[in-house]
Amino acid sequence: MTGLSRRTVVVAITCTGFALTGCSSSDDPTTAMPSVIPTVVAGVSATSTAAAPQVTVAPQPSNSEPDSPATPSVDSAPITPVDPARYTAINNEVGWKSPSGNIYCKLGSTEFSSGCQATDAPVPDGADCDKPPFSADEMSKGFFLDPGKVTPMCFNQGAFGVENARPLEYNTSIAFNGYTCYSRVDAMVCDAGSGHGFVLSMQQATSN
Repeated sequence: MTGLSRRTVVVAITCTGFALTGCSSSDDPTTAMPSVIPTVVAGVSATSTAAAPQVTVAPQPSNSEPDSPATPSVDSAPITPVDPARYTAINNEVGWKSPSGNIYCKLGSTEFSSGCQATDAPVPDGADCDKPPFSADEMSKGFFLDPGKVTPMCFNQGAFGVENARPLEYNTSIAFNGYTCYSRVDAMVCDAGSGHGFVLSMQQATSN
């Protein structure tokens, strides 16, 4: 079991049975970029409110060249959709990890069953990480996904770990239950729909 999955979810909710545990029909590569694009403002910490990378919801051409420090910082390699059946988990869910092993994700059909968390990431704006006896450094950081909604969160357990999680290789995407996530070299990018999504990596944890 990974260190991530040994952590308890710190979340101010009351629910029983909390699960700790737009799809493409083609596997052909596409030049379409994720609909949720991270934008990094150079020279300022990504954890501050003023400098937090913006999440732009609009298709971006894959051959676009950066023209300023604030333009989208996203790999331009084509995205290849994968079959979500390859990542099936219990309770009609799909789950995976990033190739680096830093990020674990899961997409389900019930409340609090979808999202990603990273062992090493900045504290997302809006997340409450002051939960004694755990410090922010001891918790993983990430987001819950709901239809058209993203909730920043800190976790002291592996909320999105699945048994024998397979890596979602870089420059591939997975779509399930209306969500789409993209595994990029610089971040895991997930789209919740209705113009909302998040970007998660060792360097940033931002959402809109």
